[in-house]
Amino acid sequence: MANSYRICVMPGDGIGREVTDCARRVLDSLSAGGGPSFTWEEQPAGHGTFLETSHSLPGATLDTARAADAVLLGAMDVEQIPPHGGDPLGGVRKGLEVGASVRPSRAVAGVDSPSADIDCVVVREVTEGMYARIEHMAGDDAACAVRLVTREASLRCARIAFAQAAARRDARAADGKPTRVTAVHKVGVLKLTDGLFLEACRAVADDHPDIEYETANVDACAMEMVRDPGRFDVILATNAFGDILSDIAAGLATGLGLAASACIGERWAYFEPVHGTAPDIAGKGIANPSATILTAAMMLQHLGESDAAARVERAVYGVIEAGDVLTADLGGSATSAAMTDAVIAAM
Repeated sequence: MANSYRICVMPGDGIGREVTDCARRVLDSLSAGGGPSFTWEEQPAGHGTFLETSHSLPGATLDTARAADAVLLGAMDVEQIPPHGGDPLGGVRKGLEVGASVRPSRAVAGVDSPSADIDCVVVREVTEGMYARIEHMAGDDAACAVRLVTREASLRCARIAFAQAAARRDARAADGKPTRVTAVHKVGVLKLTDGLFLEACRAVADDHPDIEYETANVDACAMEMVRDPGRFDVILATNAFGDILSDIAAGLATGLGLAASACIGERWAYFEPVHGTAPDIAGKGIANPSATILTAAMMLQHLGESDAAARVERAVYGVIEAGDVLTADLGGSATSAAMTDAVIAAM
């Protein structure tokens, strides 16, 4: 008997609702073939929610997310939310106790990309670092931000990185590539914070002697990603460094239009596409749904539905490679609904 899951959906802003609806359609089609089924529990969050309720993340939304089997997010317009309106993404991360963002990037047939051999995952700590939101004015003409790094958060992130590497081992071996974690730092300058981060990474690496472990300065890592992206497997980084490097990886692969991500913790996880709200095309029905559908495939994998996840991924990549039904950003003229229909048909 197929499994059934409760999924909390926060459609977000702009094109968020359009593309999350596309992903829901794809996952609902799985049950017709004997696959898992889903109960969708839609909840408000984001800038639109702030305008309606004066807060961007209602408590009931977070309660529903905690009670669900997984959470699917659409893009949110967080920049327009004033400080008193709350931080919906930060609130979800804190409320669901996630430890790291996981962002895979690889070249896809049918999409022009600067690198044909990139196939890596950036694992980024997402609760602290430069994004800890600890700032103050240091006089009339100066401001200060505190970079917070803790051993607990660093260990949690490192464990997720090594788990990702272990999960990729068989596929890497089949391609003749090593299983490797690269911890990124700037310890020559950030001696205490990155020193502590690397101590935590080394402690976790010692528990995984079967996985190669190396460290790299963030600037050298960025250069090497451009020069030889195929050498990287899993890149492990603090918050700001990981934010930047994951966008480099996406740019070397397929761009943000196909970039999926997950934020994973020990108890809960949520899944969101990397792209923004695209207000210029919101409501026109022409947004590329691929990133959100691939994000939903990551959610399936996390739920233990590996076969279903593989079906969804193969269908998306097959439609893109065929090139007949693509949205404008991929060189076609199809609507979001038409491309979603093509993915469902390919499954």
